Amino acid sequence: MIDYLKKQINNQIAFLKLEVVDVVSNMIGTGIFAVIAGVCSLMVLFIGSIAIGFLLGGWLEDRGTGFLIVTGFYVVLLTVFLIFRKKIMLLFTNPLIRAGIDVMDNSENKTP
Repeated sequence: MIDYLKKQINNQIAFLKLEVVDVVSNMIGTGIFAVIAGVCSLMVLFIGSIAIGFLLGGWLEDRGTGFLIVTGFYVVLLTVFLIFRKKIMLLFTNPLIRAGIDVMDNSENKTP
């Protein structure tokens, strides 16, 4: 009976270790993907902003004004983000918390 309990405890510990490895590897993979996607998005945003600055500058016949308009747009966007930062953070944190709870619930349902 004691040998059975030792094996059961060891199996449970091994299972928990595998669960931790699975969760950590998923988190690392998601983080790496997010960094790569973020860098690509920033490059598109940067190059697109330069292109829009030149385009507006051509239309207005003054490149400085075109880039000033693009900069003003980003300042307004930053101001809106700062004003509504708590609501914006909740938009991201609530789904992450729900996903974490779902993962914990699913892992508890798997345990024998």
